[in-house]
Amino acid sequence: MKILQYLKSSVIKNFLISIQKLSIRWKIFFSFLILFLVIMLSINLLILNYQKKSLRNQIDINISLILENLSKDVIDNLIFFDPLAIDEKISSAMNNPGMEYIMLTDKNGRIIGHSDKSLLGSIINLDYNRWKKTDNDKILHINLPVVSGDSFFGILRAGISENKISNYIYESTKNLRNYIYILSSLSFVLTVFLSFMVSKTLIKPLQALKNKMANIGTNKLELCENPTNVLCKDIFGCEEKDCPAYGKERCWFIKEAKENCKKFYNTNCKDCSVYKISCGDEIGYLIETFNEMIVKLKESLQELDRTTKEKLRLEKSSAMAEMAMIVAHEIKNPLNSIKASTSYLKSNFQGEVLREFLSIIDKETERLNELITSFLSYARPVPIKYEKGDINQILKDVIKLVKNEIIEEKKILQTDFDLTIPEFYFDHHQLKQAVLNLLVNALDATNEGDIIGIKTEKINSKIKITIKDSGTGIPEKIMVKIFEPFFTTKTTGSGLGLACVERIIKDHEGTINVKSKIGEGTEFAIELPIKES
Repeated sequence: MKILQYLKSSVIKNFLISIQKLSIRWKIFFSFLILFLVIMLSINLLILNYQKKSLRNQIDINISLILENLSKDVIDNLIFFDPLAIDEKISSAMNNPGMEYIMLTDKNGRIIGHSDKSLLGSIINLDYNRWKKTDNDKILHINLPVVSGDSFFGILRAGISENKISNYIYESTKNLRNYIYILSSLSFVLTVFLSFMVSKTLIKPLQALKNKMANIGTNKLELCENPTNVLCKDIFGCEEKDCPAYGKERCWFIKEAKENCKKFYNTNCKDCSVYKISCGDEIGYLIETFNEMIVKLKESLQELDRTTKEKLRLEKSSAMAEMAMIVAHEIKNPLNSIKASTSYLKSNFQGEVLREFLSIIDKETERLNELITSFLSYARPVPIKYEKGDINQILKDVIKLVKNEIIEEKKILQTDFDLTIPEFYFDHHQLKQAVLNLLVNALDATNEGDIIGIKTEKINSKIKITIKDSGTGIPEKIMVKIFEPFFTTKTTGSGLGLACVERIIKDHEGTINVKSKIGEGTEFAIELPIKES
């Protein structure tokens, strides 16, 4: 037992050591792959299980309906004793998945209909009760009395094979599984490519820094390029063209600019937003620290060269010693900064910490992308593209997007579409987006059992769309602010959803009004003019 534990710990230890030896690029690459595999496997299992459950539920419902209907349909055949019709109905019912047998008796217990013709005419004990029993062969036996009013005509009994249903479900989902496997394989290949490119992109600044540091040994003192650099004139909208930093990168390297900031704004360059934005992340700070060292080193070397030439005429050996002290003093702090930054990277860019950092970066990047997308969408709206269409069909398409969520959250969707509404011209995409935003808000504002209603009606030359919910409602004090850009009561989101809705409706020359009461719900009413051309 101890040997086994030792082997396990040794294998794990060697595995962790192997991971630590990998370069950051490969750590990023494999992290993306592992994340993809976990997500893809989870999604595939969810899809297959959901499809199997849905198919199974549908089969159970169909069997119940078929047997109930059959027990009613055979009454006339029993009264007038029509065995051919009974056999035809039983054969038709046997075509459904899972059916093991179907048997019909008269009121005396004599079998007058059976999927197995050899059992016709046999006598069984009658049981007038409804029941379901499962035997050891996983066959569910269902007993249904054939009655009409107070009259008893016979017994309908059926056997449902669990194995047959399982085989049917397996065969029915075979194509879905194949599609999932193909899609997963293609997605995996794409993920490998994207992971490789992303890891290459992320590691590129460090690679550039490494090359520049290697050049120091060959006396090539070059700055490392930082693509995130910004100009102070762009950040602050400055028009002071006489400023020594105007239009120049890395204003924190310009002595006069640093003195002006200290004098007029009482701020240091390292605390300035221009410096922080230009650095961006930890790698950016490391690059700029390296660049600062290069600049100071260049200045020190220039000073050394000037002073050396000045001192050469006096005492060459003494001048060289003095310059060496100056150089050592000048480069001490930059070297310490690089050492501290290198130590920070070594101690943090490993295993779990790397994954944690990547998760944070991924999550925050996605959130910022969403916010920026919202900002651009609101700041630079797309012109209205009028197309003729059916407003009711558009709303049905939007409902499909949220229907599963409504069902999963056990909320009630009610629709009331006016079918007399004619087709008219409107922007299909933008109107879909507006209605979707309102439905998402209704979902957020409702709880289990609440109602979400969508209604359309034609009022003179206008179309009215009403989206109503029985949720929590909107406080009166914030009602006047809900259409304001960037206003939100949620912990996430840009606060541009309702602002975009209002803009879309107004671009359609329509109006939107809201009524709400705490504890009773909210109603948004949209009125659009009917454009016929």
